[in-house]
Amino acid sequence: MRTKLEEIAAAVEGRILWGDGGREVTHFITDSREAGPGAMFVPIRGERTDGHTYIASVFEKGAAAAFTDHEIPFPGGPVVLVEDCRGALQRYAACYRSQFDLPIVGITGSVGKTTTKEMLAQTLSAGFDVMKTAGSQNSQVGVPITICGLEPRHTAAVVEMGMSMPGEMGRIAPVVRPTCAVITNIGVSHIEFCKTRENILKEKMHIADYLPYTGALFVNGDDDLLSALEDTAACRVIPYGLGEDCYWQAQDLREENGGTRFTCLSPQGWEQEVFVPAPGVHNVRNALACMAVACHLGMAGEAAAQAIADYTPPAMRQQILQAGGVTVIDDSYNASPDSMRGALDVLCSRPCEGRRFAVLADMLELGEVSRQAHLEVGQYAREKGIHELIAVGPLAKDIAQGFGDGARWFPSNGEALGFLKGALGAGDAVLVKGSRGMHTDEIVKALCGGSQQGK
Repeated sequence: MRTKLEEIAAAVEGRILWGDGGREVTHFITDSREAGPGAMFVPIRGERTDGHTYIASVFEKGAAAAFTDHEIPFPGGPVVLVEDCRGALQRYAACYRSQFDLPIVGITGSVGKTTTKEMLAQTLSAGFDVMKTAGSQNSQVGVPITICGLEPRHTAAVVEMGMSMPGEMGRIAPVVRPTCAVITNIGVSHIEFCKTRENILKEKMHIADYLPYTGALFVNGDDDLLSALEDTAACRVIPYGLGEDCYWQAQDLREENGGTRFTCLSPQGWEQEVFVPAPGVHNVRNALACMAVACHLGMAGEAAAQAIADYTPPAMRQQILQAGGVTVIDDSYNASPDSMRGALDVLCSRPCEGRRFAVLADMLELGEVSRQAHLEVGQYAREKGIHELIAVGPLAKDIAQGFGDGARWFPSNGEALGFLKGALGAGDAVLVKGSRGMHTDEIVKALCGGSQQGK
């Protein structure tokens, strides 16, 4: 992106309050510590801090410009006055997006967005020059910044689109304007704000608001709510999954080398052997989504399958590590009831000479269903035959209660770690998972130390 400040101001209907409108902007930032040449600072008002207090500091670090939502004294560089800084960023990104004519795949869902995004970007890279969302930048701010990373060299893009409250998907959909989209599932993540799964579905369906006539919405046909969309949605819906009613089906699943090999059956009737080098049935569905989208965009099934076989899971998302003879399944990035069950399935499906430990921390933002959801996760762990359940955090007391006799509860990561270091032995396997705010990655780092090795 190389844009003059005056063009940005015009696009967002802002006013240059200070400085030179000819200043060139190459990218946007919201973290003042990332300031440097070409950066335009977007100050966000948060619960704990107001980004406007850092405007002067970004110019000291060489930033090109900044937004502000109120009149301020000259801060040391060019400033554009707008009504709302976040809204201005979204508005400019939508304008910038209109300059590109290329396939853009939007991805949303309650669980698995980042994994599917990474796997799909890997798949499409076999036939396209792909721009993808960095990390999990799927928010009201992260999405427009991602879109502004498009360059003329790109021939496709994969954009992760998240939401936690009503109205958010409707604001980022016109920024991305995906040409096709994927919904991985409808769970209970963020149900605290949306109240019901049906409301979550309604919100996520806004991802399809701007699909072109030639576009398609790919959905997990094994999800009870998504499976009904084909008869009700205004756009073309293509279900994928293990069920017989899915257009793209996975058949004959076989565990192999820490992943799963399966036969992919296309709507046209042809078959393709696929190996996804990540554990769990959920990753089979992710791979199916990748096959479906890739072929929709003109790639050959064989080429897509070969690219999927080269996939590497993102950090803290069911990474299989080895430390001192113990297998550590690092799934510490985030947690929801559905992803907890999927992670427990992975723990129990892997060969294990010793005992299986599950370290499960609080699941946040579940609202009124929180207690029941935690209890059910504990019950599921008991049903799966987990040998040792370690619950961490105030909400996770209900996981321990659901598991019953033998569960251990600790108020902090440190206390849980103290028990684990004395309990784990060679041949054991341990799953570590919890909501991001629980920082369970600290447990993984302490268990593995500097001896982490992927497997």
